[in-house]
Formats: sequence, structure tokens, C-alpha cells
Amino acid sequence: MCKPIDVGTTKVDELIPNPEETKPWPKESNSEFVYGTISMALVVTAGSVVMGHFQSKRDAMGCDTMCVGSMTTARSTLTLVGSTIIGKSSDSKALDDKLGGTRRAFLILGVLATALELVVAARADSVRALWVSMIPSALFQQNFNVLKALFGEWHGPSASAAERAGEVGKLGMAVGLAFMAGPLLGSVLFKTYTQAVVFASVCLIVALLFIIRLPKPMKEDKQRSGNSNAIVTEDRSLTTSSSFINRFVPDVPAARTPPAIFIMISRTCMALSFHIFNTIWQVAWRERFKFGPQDYGRYYSYIGFGFAVSQGYVANMLLRNFGMTESGRSRLLLVCSCILGGGRLLAYQTDNIAVVYFLQGLIITALGVVNTIFTADTSKIANPDQLGGLFGVLGSVESLAGIIGPILGGSLSRIHPVRGPLMAVVLLYGTVFTLVIWGYERIIGRAKIDGVQWKND
Repeated sequence: MCKPIDVGTTKVDELIPNPEETKPWPKESNSEFVYGTISMALVVTAGSVVMGHFQSKRDAMGCDTMCVGSMTTARSTLTLVGSTIIGKSSDSKALDDKLGGTRRAFLILGVLATALELVVAARADSVRALWVSMIPSALFQQNFNVLKALFGEWHGPSASAAERAGEVGKLGMAVGLAFMAGPLLGSVLFKTYTQAVVFASVCLIVALLFIIRLPKPMKEDKQRSGNSNAIVTEDRSLTTSSSFINRFVPDVPAARTPPAIFIMISRTCMALSFHIFNTIWQVAWRERFKFGPQDYGRYYSYIGFGFAVSQGYVANMLLRNFGMTESGRSRLLLVCSCILGGGRLLAYQTDNIAVVYFLQGLIITALGVVNTIFTADTSKIANPDQLGGLFGVLGSVESLAGIIGPILGGSLSRIHPVRGPLMAVVLLYGTVFTLVIWGYERIIGRAKIDGVQWKND
């Protein structure tokens, strides 16, 4: 590995690479990224194509606002548990010789969980059955986080933040396009719930085929020896089926490092802001703009398209031109924080629907850039054997915000129906802005340049 040396009396430690570590990294074929991205897009399409029919069925069963809110909170709670457990469990080596690796096994499990939800929801004849239908998918469909961990493994140690962000951005773009296409297909082409479920089932079958074709990542010891920039932490990977079960509640050392904590706090503030804002924004759509089913369909398609373009093109372009250094990415995060906070504040103040769409476009673009930067940073601050666990912890933290946010937004609305939530939104994004100014270059930059120091600290 790398060793520190003294140069004269300057007492500056320089990292001298081992000659064995300078061997060229195997050239990536990119087929693995394509297969993973397509599989995720198909899973999202399968889930979103039935969205309109599911909502109509739920409304017909008399599921009121309280019912919908409690289902949302329950799903967030289940997702919190599932993302944490599956994220860390996907780092296990227990299934390396079975099903093509543990991460692939959990990708297959996610597809099967989605299929089970589709079948149970389609046959449901009560609200209770709808509650049951969401359990498997909320717990076990964590494919997005698992794929991000796989993408981190497939990249060579010399991959830049822009290169890592490029692949993650394409994954986000595929998800956004799928979320845009699914509701449109469900409302235009499929007139019944059964037709939509049949199409969704075909999507899931094809997704399984792409997952089966995913290659296994490079062996852990080769990756670890080549990745001198990753944070060195104690190796706690799971190697036997018994330890796999005994460690069902995961411990992720990388999640306790300063860079991971920095990203978790930032993303939690952003997620809380989103959920608090939604407590008044959904009411505004209905009462101020008189939105109906077709209006909602156009809006969600616009959001999906904007998110796809943001992560697939805009974020990659901005990172290549302005984000090749920590200081450049810091400035991008600062601008995006201002857009996210100020954009939501202005969007609520206007009655012009064109202005609202324009501001929402800016907000979605900024959100895509922030997500891409943080995901690329996350893949650089942990060894491959902890990437899944780290992404799982990040996902569970955001799910926790999804539980607390609506409750906090409702409480703030009692103080003032509008100003309470809006001031909280501005304050939270102000916190993100302050964190980036104070610590992004110092904490995230140190993780990439002097990552070997965290263990000693």
C-alpha cells in the first residue's frame, strides 16, 4: 500500500504508491452499467404503470386523507428497515458462489417483491389488503441502493468523481424516464388494472433477465489493494451463513466516519425540507390550481422528465466543466442549495402555473445535481465491502425523514398554516448551505486525499 515519508525538514508526508498498485485497471466494457440501468428502469416502470389504477382503487375503497397519510408513513418505516438491512447484507460474501453474488441475489429479491405487491394489490378487495400488498416491496425492493453499490465496485480506483457521477447520473436518468413513462402508459394504453399488471409483469421478467446477465465484481482483495483513496476501516464483511443471520441488524463502520456523517446530515435536512413542504404544497395543487387526474399526470411526467435530464445530462455536464475539484463541487452544491430553498419559497407565492412549472424545473435540476454529487462522493469514501451497507444507511436516514417530515410539517402548520412550514424549509436548506461552506472541502476532500488517516484518528 502507500507509506508516508519525511522530506528534509519539511515534515510533509507524501504518499508513495506501491509499484504493484500502478498496474493498469482492467478496461470497463460498460455492459454491466447498461444492464443494471435497464433493469432498474424496468422495475420502476412496472411499479409506476399501475399507479393511477391503484390510486383509483384506493379511493373507491374509501381511503381518506388520514388513511393515505398513514400508509405513506408505514411505507417509509418499512423502507427504513429494509434499506438498512439489505444495504449491509448485500456486502456479505455468503452467497458469492450462489446466484452470482449477494448483490445480484438481492436485486432478484427486489424484483420478486415488486411482483408480489402487484399481484396482491390487484386482487385486493379491502383497504387492509392494500396495506398488506405494500409490505414486500417496501421492505425488499432496495434495488436502487444495491445498484449504486455495485456501480461503485465496478469502477476502477482511479475513476474520477465525474466518471462515477456519469454512470450514477445515467441510472437516475433511467429512473426518471421510467417514472415519466409509467403513469402515461397506465392511463393511455391500459384501461383496466389487469392490463396494467400484465404489462408490469412482462417488465419484471425482462428486468430479471438483465439482472442475471450482470457480471460479478472484482474480488474484494484486488479492489481493496487498488483503492488507496477509500477510507480504511475494520473488515467486518459476512463470510458464513451463520454470521449472515447473526448480523441481521447491520453495523457499518464506514457510516460512522466524518464524510459519511456529513453526507447523512445534509441529505436528512434536504429530505425533511421536501416532506415538510409537501404538507402545504399538495393542498395548493388541489385548492389553488384545481388539479384533476390529467393535470397530476402531466405534472408527474414533467417531474420525471426533468429528473432524468438533470441526472443523465445536466449533472454530468456541470461536473465535467465545473466540478473536477472539491472546490468546484462545493460551489455547485451552494448554488443548488439556494435554488432548492428559494425555488420552493417562490413557487408557493405565485399563482401563475407557468412560473410554477419553471421553478419546479429548476428545483428538479438542482436536486439531480446534488444527488449525483453526493452519490459519487459516497462511492469514494468506503471500501467495496461496505458500500452496500453505507448506501443502505443513507437510504434509511432519508426514510426516517419521510416519517418525521409530514408530522413536523403538520405541527408547524398549527403555528401558522403557511409561514411555519415555509420558514422550516428555508432554515433547513440554509443549514445545508452552511454545512457545505464549513465542511465540504475539508471533510469530503480529506476523505479522498488522506482517507488512510481516518482509521488512525
